[in-house]
Amino acid sequence: MEKRTMHFGFGVDANYVKYAGILMANLAMLHPDRPLYFHLACDGIEAADRQKLEALVHKYNNVRVDVYDLRRQLDALKPISSKVPPRLNRSMLLRILLPSLVPQQIRRLVYLDVDVICINRLDELFRLALQGQAIGAVRDTKSAENAAALGLTGSKYFFSGVLVIDVPVWHSLQLTERVAAYYQQNSEKLLLADQDALNAVIDGSFTELDKRYNFLIEVNNPLMCAYPANAAILHCVNETKAWTQGCLKSIRELYWRYVRQSPWHDLQPSEPATVKAAFLAATTAELEGEHEQARRYYAAVINRFTEYYYNKAPQLLQAAQQECLAAAAAEKQGEAVLAVRCYGLAARRLMEQYLRENPEFVKN
Repeated sequence: MEKRTMHFGFGVDANYVKYAGILMANLAMLHPDRPLYFHLACDGIEAADRQKLEALVHKYNNVRVDVYDLRRQLDALKPISSKVPPRLNRSMLLRILLPSLVPQQIRRLVYLDVDVICINRLDELFRLALQGQAIGAVRDTKSAENAAALGLTGSKYFFSGVLVIDVPVWHSLQLTERVAAYYQQNSEKLLLADQDALNAVIDGSFTELDKRYNFLIEVNNPLMCAYPANAAILHCVNETKAWTQGCLKSIRELYWRYVRQSPWHDLQPSEPATVKAAFLAATTAELEGEHEQARRYYAAVINRFTEYYYNKAPQLLQAAQQECLAAAAAEKQGEAVLAVRCYGLAARRLMEQYLRENPEFVKN
C-alpha cells in the first residue's frame, strides 16, 4: 500500500531560504520512507537558492518542492508593528497566506517555523484527528495572559510556530481572508503580528497539541537547553538560533549534521546579533573550554557596555576595569582560564546592572 504524502509548509524572507532548505533535509533524513512535499512561501528568493532547492530534490528522491513568491501579496498588507521585536519581519505573515494557496485536495499541511529542529518522526501529526477544527497547535506558555490582552472569550492562546492545518476546513472558514482583515485593522497594536491575528480570529477553537511538538529551547543558555527524549520538534526561541555562533555543543552537533547533508553544506555560523546573545555565547564557550572564543565575546559585551555607561555609571565601569586589568595580567602569565574568568566577571557585572535597569530585556 502506497504511503500518503506528508505536506509541510514554511514561510521565509530571502535570507532565510537556506534555513528552510536545511530543515527540509532534516525532515527528509527523518522520513526516508515517506513521500514529502514542501510548500515554501517566500518574500523573495535568490537564484542560487532556487538551484540548491533543485539539488535537494535530486539528492532526496522522496522530496518535491513548490516555491510561492508572495512579495506582491505581502506588499498589500500593512507593515508589522514597530513594537514587534526587531528580529522579526513581515515574512511572519506568510503563514496566514500560504494555506489559502494549497489545493484543497491536500487535506493536511504541517506548517513549521524554520528555526526548529525535528528530532523524532512526525507521522502522528498527519494521523491526528483535529475534531473539525482548522488547526492543531501547542498552547502558549502565557496563554491566559495573551488571551486576556486580545480580549478572547476564553484563556486558550497558541504558538503559531508549529501548526497542523486541516486545509479544507481552513478554506471553508475563509481563515486567510478573515485573519488578514483582522490584521489590517489592528496591525499597529499586535505585538506578535500574525500569531495575535490568528488567535484573535480563531478565539480558542483549536486542537491542543502536546508541547513535545513545539518544545522551546534557548540554544545558547545551559539553563534552557534540556529537552525530554520524546520531544519531536525543538523550537529555538529568542534571537539566537541553531546556526548562530555560541550554540551549546549538543545542539550545534545535532543541527550541523543536517547542514552537512544539505546543498547548503558550506554554510558558516552567523555571529550573535545582540549583546545578550554575545554574553550567552561567551558563557557557553567558557563552559566548553573554548577560551579564545569566550574572551572575544566577553570583550564585545564589555566594549558595548563601556560605551553605554561611559557617562552614566563611572563607578560601575571602574569596578569592571579592575577585573579587566586582572584578566590582562593573567593573560601575560599564560593563564587563559583565569583570564577568561576575570573578563567574564566584568561582563557579568555590566550585564546584571543592565538587566536590573531593563527587566524586560530578559524576555527578548
